[in-house]
Amino acid sequence: MTQALTPDVKAGAQPLPSGTEACGCCAGVLPATPQPGFNRIGLAAISYRIGDQAQFKASLVAGLNTASLPALAALRTRAQADFTIGLIDAFACAADVLSFYQERIVQESFLRTATERVSLQELGRLIGCRLKPGVAAETLLAFALETPPVPPATLAPEPGNFVTGVPAALRLDAGLKVSSVPGPGEQPQAFETVEPIEARPEWNAMRPWLAEARQPARGDTETWLAGIRTGLRAGDALLFVDDAFRTNPSSDRWDFRLVDSVEPDSANDRTRVRWKRGLGSIVPRMDPAAQPQAHALRRRAAAYGHNAPKWRSMTEAFRTDYVAAVGSGTATQGEWPLFTLSPRGATSTGGWIDLDAVYSEVANASFVVLAKGDFNRPNEPMPAGAYVELFEVAGTAEVSRSDFALSGKVTRLQLRGENYSAQFTGATAVRDTSAFVQSERLPFAPYPVVADVAGATVPAAVRADGLLPGRRLIVKGRPVAGGATLVHVCTLVGATALDGARCTLQIDPPLPAALQRASVVVYANVALASHGESVTQILGSGDAGQPFQRFELQQVPLTYRAAATETGAKSELLLRVGDVQWTEQPTLYAQPADAAVFRVDLDENGRTLLRFGDGANGARLPSGTNNVRATYRRGIGAAGNVRAETLTQPATRPLGLKSVANPLAASGGTDPEPPDAARRTMPLSVRTLGRAVSVPDYEDFARAFAGIAKAQAAVLKLPAGPTVVVTVAGAGGTVLLPANPVRQHLLDALKAAGDPYVPLRLLAHQASTFRVGLRVKCDPAYDRDAVLAAVEAALRARYAFDARELGQPVQHSDVIACVHGVAGVIATDLDRLYGGTLPAAQTLPSRQLRLLASRMRVVGGVPLPAELLVLDPAPLDRLEAM
Repeated sequence: MTQALTPDVKAGAQPLPSGTEACGCCAGVLPATPQPGFNRIGLAAISYRIGDQAQFKASLVAGLNTASLPALAALRTRAQADFTIGLIDAFACAADVLSFYQERIVQESFLRTATERVSLQELGRLIGCRLKPGVAAETLLAFALETPPVPPATLAPEPGNFVTGVPAALRLDAGLKVSSVPGPGEQPQAFETVEPIEARPEWNAMRPWLAEARQPARGDTETWLAGIRTGLRAGDALLFVDDAFRTNPSSDRWDFRLVDSVEPDSANDRTRVRWKRGLGSIVPRMDPAAQPQAHALRRRAAAYGHNAPKWRSMTEAFRTDYVAAVGSGTATQGEWPLFTLSPRGATSTGGWIDLDAVYSEVANASFVVLAKGDFNRPNEPMPAGAYVELFEVAGTAEVSRSDFALSGKVTRLQLRGENYSAQFTGATAVRDTSAFVQSERLPFAPYPVVADVAGATVPAAVRADGLLPGRRLIVKGRPVAGGATLVHVCTLVGATALDGARCTLQIDPPLPAALQRASVVVYANVALASHGESVTQILGSGDAGQPFQRFELQQVPLTYRAAATETGAKSELLLRVGDVQWTEQPTLYAQPADAAVFRVDLDENGRTLLRFGDGANGARLPSGTNNVRATYRRGIGAAGNVRAETLTQPATRPLGLKSVANPLAASGGTDPEPPDAARRTMPLSVRTLGRAVSVPDYEDFARAFAGIAKAQAAVLKLPAGPTVVVTVAGAGGTVLLPANPVRQHLLDALKAAGDPYVPLRLLAHQASTFRVGLRVKCDPAYDRDAVLAAVEAALRARYAFDARELGQPVQHSDVIACVHGVAGVIATDLDRLYGGTLPAAQTLPSRQLRLLASRMRVVGGVPLPAELLVLDPAPLDRLEAM
């Protein structure tokens, strides 16, 4: 505004030259309002005021000099204390206030510039769009029940219950409340189950069987024996034979082995015993015993006479006299006369053997193995001269022997078996034969089962009774390949009983990785739970004479759960008027006059209001006293995304319930939509109109879905044909795994909104990070540390999840521009820019001009998701002043 006084023109003065008034110096006091209004496209705020207090006052003062208002000519003073000037000043203040709020109203009338949530709500209502109310987090709870004690045999408890009253099975109804154990700076969060389940103690934490009873088989080189005090050590003899040998001594289905190693397993009270040569034989082919028993042959004995002096070492006179005494042989033969295992001789079904000493522990019906030669070879066949034969002891006796220049008491065994006379009656048998005696049966222990758990079949050491298809399961275990513990959510397809205590579970989907068997746990007492707790409230009394009657919910925020709807959320509100349930609708407009419907609104103060019809757009409430009742749940938002194993405090504890936990972290919880997000998503509703026809429709539909922050859609050529593939990212950068409820509901909603004959795939985004290293030259007038902190804050804001898009690259120049936008920065040296958390394998970290983020593509027939590049949350690779 130009303000100038008109100069006095005195008599005789020369007039001003023509045209000199164009400078405005002599124009006098001019009005300063209304100010011209012009706004460029894309501004974050609109300038709409026609003036402020000073401008309004100047315009009013200028109006006092207006020639068209001669009545004001007498008001010549401009002193601030003058009443007229004071009145003008007061009116200018009022005009300033009015213009300020007029501009605020205009600001709130446009989607880009509105700042109040209620404004966005009303703008969205014009196009039938509602702000996302947020979604409650969900997780799966695994319940553990008390195991009922076994009642005394003298009592007969009722079926299904033991005398203690602890049930053998328990129905857990929906609404069972569980609270979380908060961490530092957190608040407890309440969850409630949203489905009933039947639970049993044996389903608390099912595990695969880690051992199974089996017998040694052909080719085995080890077995497990019960206990850790077997008395075995390396070199001891083991016999594997069954009772069939006693009735058929000619059977060759037995195995004799010398122990190679003994490994006690005290944790499982068993012992592993190993030998070198596998059971059974190749030449001739012979299988082990059908029902083998393990026998330890505790003593290794020799035959009487094995230590007799050499016959030829005796004097000739002795040999002559000895031959005469025994009446057999000659003095010049190579070995002692009658040099046999026993003077009793042999028969077709066995023979006798005199041992080298007294072995009183050898009992009738025990087993004896006679072996000669190099019989303990690890491979087949045995060398020439080696032979092993099994016999059963048919009788024992202690006798005195005085032969072969030896004398003493010995144990004589009568043996029953085959090939005795053919293999153990020669002149060399006495010195070459070893007798393994004093057999002791050793019971087998269950064999450890170490096979990995993989695929669609999971072993479980429980009965199959009651495990019906459709039951939700959680399989937890450590991957064989290493890494973090895997928690897999699946559905039971079927349970195949193996015996009274074991079964195999068929699951869908299959395990994504093989798991270490000993680490696997299967939870079957699993129920879906949602963030929030139930509230019952009497809202008030209906009044048929009042249109658009409304009530307020006392407990906020109202819980919304993820659902396969257009918006992706559905409220947990049940309203009854009298005994009639009324239905929630997004709008009352055009509802039938008698429709029992209502609308839920959120006002600017965060209150939840229930609005009813006027008799033309929805029915009015019938008159009654306290006849309007609501049952709902309160609790919503990202605060419900609690960590795994924190939901452990059951507020409701029915008889038999022992404990509860959440093997998986809660997910899907999102806060109510902030204004910036609402500006982006609100127009999407009028683009899709609840349908997905084109590829952009699929992307827009997904972006407008509750719990989805970013989406990208494309048509990819897969082996099955062209397929619409949508990559989605959850709120706050959450990777939406297949088990996430938001992802499941979005997939269902897209299928319902789109063409059912169009193939559709949904992928979780690939979250990637990059790092930067730079030096900054700071203006000496600024605090250096403050400038560096501001640079880091600017980079983190520019490259945060909310500021990035799927497939968006990171430009070297953009990083520099971001840094130079910080006050106090004179120059920047960006020398490190690379993807991942570590630089490439080179001398210096890489500096790339551009980091590309992958878009959706097909590799090997498999669709891969789009990539989202954000700045790594770790400290910057380098940030220092020049």
